[in-house]
Amino acid sequence: MPEDAVKHDQKVRSLLDDPNISAFGKYQMLTTGEASFWEFLKYDTLQWLCSWMPGAAGYFLRQKLYPTLFAELGRGATIGRACSFRGVKRIKIGRNVMIEDNVVLEARGPDSELVIGDNVLIARNSVVRARGGRIVLGDETDIGTNCIVSTDSELTIGREVLIAAFAYVCAGGNHRFDDPERSIMKQGFDKQGGVRIGDGAWIGSHVMVMDGATIGEGAIIGSHAVVRDEIPAMQIAVGTPARVIKSRPSV
Repeated sequence: MPEDAVKHDQKVRSLLDDPNISAFGKYQMLTTGEASFWEFLKYDTLQWLCSWMPGAAGYFLRQKLYPTLFAELGRGATIGRACSFRGVKRIKIGRNVMIEDNVVLEARGPDSELVIGDNVLIARNSVVRARGGRIVLGDETDIGTNCIVSTDSELTIGREVLIAAFAYVCAGGNHRFDDPERSIMKQGFDKQGGVRIGDGAWIGSHVMVMDGATIGEGAIIGSHAVVRDEIPAMQIAVGTPARVIKSRPSV
């Protein structure tokens, strides 16, 4: 097993396993991504004051106070109730973004970054998680309810992409299991290069997009498909594994 696979996995777990860091210190680092007690106090206070508040008052307070939490929070961005954030100083949110209730945004680990473009919609109960990797959501992309978008490497979603409810987009690689004397958890990942979804694509409900997949511009992936390889631009693909069944009309 390559040594770098183990080291990558340990980057995320090292904080939890470090006996020299208190439980409070670990929680502090996971929430803000920084060792600063004052940044943590600000985060905790604003979450306590604002996250639960319903209605227009809640939207107003979060819109006015949350910009101090994130690396960037663009003008006109709105955040719903009961949203959770981890690594807030590594999260950049563009202008006029709509984040609905119960969404989870994470940029966990020192090499993580989450960049959300302008006019993006993330619907309720969805999770967008960068763990030791980078996620970029292009302008005007729409992520439906109960979706999971996750990476341990690179995950790029282009502009004006539609992702329907219950989709699972994972650029985390597969767990290695070749060493029978070590648990699978300790063997790291076999990475395939991340995921890229091109501009204007449509990902149907319950679709799974796995590490190493590339979906071209304007492509359509039918419901319940599993994408593991390349789907060219302007093609319609269905099935497990996903296969192209026809092309969209050209201009």
